[in-house]
Amino acid sequence: MSDSESPTTSTARDVACRHLTELARMHPAIFPRSIPTGGLEPRDQRLAEAIVNEALARWETITTLAGRALRNPWERIDAPVQAALLSGISQLLFLDRVPDHAVVGETVEWIKRTGAGRGATGLVNAVLRRVIELRGEPVKQADGRQRDQILRSNGGGWQLTEDVFNEDPLIRLSEQTGHAPSLLEHWQRSMGKKDAFKAALHGLCSPPIILHGAGRDDDLIPHDVPGFHVLKPDARLDDVLARHPDALVQDSTTARAVPMADGLGPEVILDLCAGHGTKSKQLARRHPDSRVLVSDTDARRLEDLDALAEAVPNIEAIEPQEARELRGEVDLLVLDVPCSNTGVLPRRREARMRFDTGRLKDLIDLQRQITADGLATLKTSSHILYSTCSLEPEENGAMAQWLRKWHGHGLVEEHTILPAGLPGDPPTTYRDGGYAALIRT
Repeated sequence: MSDSESPTTSTARDVACRHLTELARMHPAIFPRSIPTGGLEPRDQRLAEAIVNEALARWETITTLAGRALRNPWERIDAPVQAALLSGISQLLFLDRVPDHAVVGETVEWIKRTGAGRGATGLVNAVLRRVIELRGEPVKQADGRQRDQILRSNGGGWQLTEDVFNEDPLIRLSEQTGHAPSLLEHWQRSMGKKDAFKAALHGLCSPPIILHGAGRDDDLIPHDVPGFHVLKPDARLDDVLARHPDALVQDSTTARAVPMADGLGPEVILDLCAGHGTKSKQLARRHPDSRVLVSDTDARRLEDLDALAEAVPNIEAIEPQEARELRGEVDLLVLDVPCSNTGVLPRRREARMRFDTGRLKDLIDLQRQITADGLATLKTSSHILYSTCSLEPEENGAMAQWLRKWHGHGLVEEHTILPAGLPGDPPTTYRDGGYAALIRT
């Protein structure tokens, strides 16, 4: 990236810093928000998104390094100053071909324009220059265990000029990967230290775009799982989908849930938490003679489902209230419930920070309420297809146990899939984590 690009990259940095200011005010309870990149050139949109995404994934790493130059705790710094440091340090450590002087200069200019004052301007300048001093030389391989190395998503990293990260292995892993210590502790209890460490490193991966059901194409690379392909980095997704209209943007883990219901022959299917309708499309194709009712409580997603219903003959979009009024009419209830997202942290970067046992309990209560509400729609002899993109046993197998204990419903089949792919691995090995269960009522 040349110096002549600074006027446009400055605009991208402005967008990133403004967005990060909002996120800093929400932290750690950050939920997905679109980055307002409208009006930017495509290249600048990508830069703004890359800055924000790296800041979200490496929030703890960035604040740990910034702490080496701060007199006050990070939490006491104003949100715009936090945003400037998050933006600047994410570029210095995790983005390639961005000159140091451009990062420092444009970030300092941005904080000036906020009216934060001379003290804030000096602080941002000093911290960014201190991070450059700490950064040292690049290394081809880093493993995330060292106190004086930073691991990057490509498997390489930075050799730091001094020990920066905590002596305690769990806190150090949190600082290196951005996961809340409470999440790492939970993983160590539920899956053991080895798999917990792998899951944390997986969270640093850059997730590829994976297509399910596409044919051979010069813009696609065959995935390790048959029937799936990875979109090449320089390819246009819209062009590929135009050539393969039956293909779905879908990870192999997510795709495994719907086939569990093959052979049931349901007359009426209710997809109660349909989201944008990816599983709904799968259901409609695998059950062409079924009536597939789809709904969601999110108004924007419901609009997407309305459009889907216009395009697919056996799909009908209904309001949540209509879904609740269905009594004894449904043969297959599909519940892809809201969850902690811990199986898809490379795609939902912000979720690694907000995990705690209190929020997990609230999610479990919500999942049980959604499930209980859905039970009233079922016929006497019917099935539930329950799924999450979570790794947490409390959201997964424990739900099947709860249905058996309190409602007498039996488990037919279940599977838990751990995420695959580590920093530096080929994108064709990448896989999300998740859970699915087929339950007989």
